[in-house]
Amino acid sequence: MYLTKTVERINNIQWDVVGKSTSRADVDLGYEFLRRLAHFFKEQSLKILPPLLANIAKLLGDNEEEVAISDYCNSEVIQFLGGNIYIKKIVEYYIQLSKYADKYPDASKYLSVYEPLIKIFERGGLYILRPRSLDVIDGGHIPLNNWYENFVDMEPIDISNL
Repeated sequence: MYLTKTVERINNIQWDVVGKSTSRADVDLGYEFLRRLAHFFKEQSLKILPPLLANIAKLLGDNEEEVAISDYCNSEVIQFLGGNIYIKKIVEYYIQLSKYADKYPDASKYLSVYEPLIKIFERGGLYILRPRSLDVIDGGHIPLNNWYENFVDMEPIDISNL
């Protein structure tokens, strides 16, 4: 159920326009991703990892191999994501967590962690998550030094209208 919806959502993104309709509002989505991720680490009492390495399914105990985009997504997705491993990782993590949530429904609440980044794509925006920064193209640069401390106590941003 979760996997089907996630794959549908990813395949329905208009990948040919991603990066062509950037907005400063996409930075709020980036901030909200980091806030949600910080709350995940706090709630689970886990050792803090850099956002780029935060494969939530694995952190929750998924022992399966990491998913391959080509097993789930259409050629447009594969072609777009093939150009940037950092973007591809987040989409793989999102799909893997959806697959895990189908087996362990309690994990589904953490799908919302990745959703702000997926929403950037749906809006035509683009981000690059690097080891030391989250760069929202034509929006802003979010340094990831002390990211957990900077975001764990941050108030939620209402992204429902974005």
